[in-house]
Amino acid sequence: MKSSSIRVSFKFKNKLSLFFAEYKFAILFSLIFLIFGACLGIFTAVKYSGEIELDNLADSNLVDFLKGDKGTMGLYFPYLFSFLLSISLIIFLNFKPFLIIVNAVVLVIRSYVFGFNITVLIILYGFAGIINVIIVIIPFELIIWLVLITMSAIAIKRNKNIKQFGCGPNCKKVGFNYSKTYCCLAIIGALTLLIKCFVMPIIRVTIIVN
Repeated sequence: MKSSSIRVSFKFKNKLSLFFAEYKFAILFSLIFLIFGACLGIFTAVKYSGEIELDNLADSNLVDFLKGDKGTMGLYFPYLFSFLLSISLIIFLNFKPFLIIVNAVVLVIRSYVFGFNITVLIILYGFAGIINVIIVIIPFELIIWLVLITMSAIAIKRNKNIKQFGCGPNCKKVGFNYSKTYCCLAIIGALTLLIKCFVMPIIRVTIIVN
């Protein structure tokens, strides 16, 4: 039993290592734009910190949720729609090399909203804001980032494969099933958002919203 789990662990690590070796430049490209967007959001919120109010959050659904005007599922479906829209743009608009810019725009916008929102929560609610950002928001957002980075990297590589082999998704020449991979990642992202939305009420009971 132990030797079997060791073999499974070894295979997983080996495949993970091969994936990073093949996609490292595409992953780095995606990560740079995510970090840039988050930093831009943080700096913008800090710049206007003296004028910041809850309604200034770049996420109107989160504002409604914190004020008690929207429930857990009312928060989930807009988040799910936004996520599906983001990955659809990455997947379906990435069929020419110059359209890689679509990835960059999607990643920057999403991470900007994230950076801006967490900074506003910290500015408005101090220690309680920091705790909620660290425990409730960041862990789930990091998983979503991982999904988006992986999808973006695969889409960029797919672009290269189409140019090189002249074939689209699931082309036998590249030995990679894009559709199944995209579906698995989309499911992981959707489930992560669902769990996040069920955990979000913690924020509402630990901060006082006027």
